[in-house]
Amino acid sequence: MALLRTLVIWLLNHPQYVLGLLGLGTLVLIFTKKKWQRKKPYLPWLLALVFIGYVFVFIRFYDRIEALRPVLKNNTQENLEESAIADDQTYCFGLDVSQYQGEINWDELLLTKHPLRFVFMRATMGSNGLDERYSENWSEAKRVGLKRGAYHFYRPFQNSTEQAQNFIRKVELEAGDLPPVLDVERTSPFGQDNLREGVRNWLRIIEKHYGVKPIVYTGRHFYEKHLKGSIDAYPLWVASYGEHHKVEHLPWLFYQFSEKMTVHGIQTNVDGNFFKGSLTKLRNFGR
Repeated sequence: MALLRTLVIWLLNHPQYVLGLLGLGTLVLIFTKKKWQRKKPYLPWLLALVFIGYVFVFIRFYDRIEALRPVLKNNTQENLEESAIADDQTYCFGLDVSQYQGEINWDELLLTKHPLRFVFMRATMGSNGLDERYSENWSEAKRVGLKRGAYHFYRPFQNSTEQAQNFIRKVELEAGDLPPVLDVERTSPFGQDNLREGVRNWLRIIEKHYGVKPIVYTGRHFYEKHLKGSIDAYPLWVASYGEHHKVEHLPWLFYQFSEKMTVHGIQTNVDGNFFKGSLTKLRNFGR
């Protein structure tokens, strides 16, 4: 059943092959008309029905007609008002995932209502933590052609050098991948200066190893209270839910606008993000 589902999704993603086969079938019927016209006069009608059926399924599956839009498995609607802001000129739409999203159907993920342009995925946590779904998510994102990035969840009570080494051991970047991301959400039990120095140390090690400036992810309040002024040299990915004007004054490159997106291929809520810039700019950003 899973194989059949994969085949159907592949056929819907590659209509040129299906239409080519139907066209070839039409030519065969034309040139062999004398052989089938009397014994099997239904063949042209069968071919026509196959074509109509494929078009109908294609329209339904790709949400071209709202009345035929398939129901999501968790019976909720996508946050279309938010994702529709991304027009591939000013903003691009993307997600970030971890093991908490469970097994992702990456082929279905491509069929979400608004075109998905990038995905970040958690790779490591602290000095020795590993996201159990990272390897699969990383390879699957590449297979379906999505711009991909990996992030590390920072634990301020652990050694920052060991945390950087943990990320380096796990993550191998290729040409076209997004820069590494440091997710900073917690204060340090050793004070704010210790937090800032640890963060900068992780960033320096990662930048030297991969040859690209890492991105810093954090919440709007956390950034303004704990990190502002200490990470200005690095791209900012800020999380803030609600009215978008709350982040207008911040120098963000990525903006996590929702933690309750619902999309095809993922059974749980997932974070929705914008990239500030055109699709061309996004494709040229990173490695």
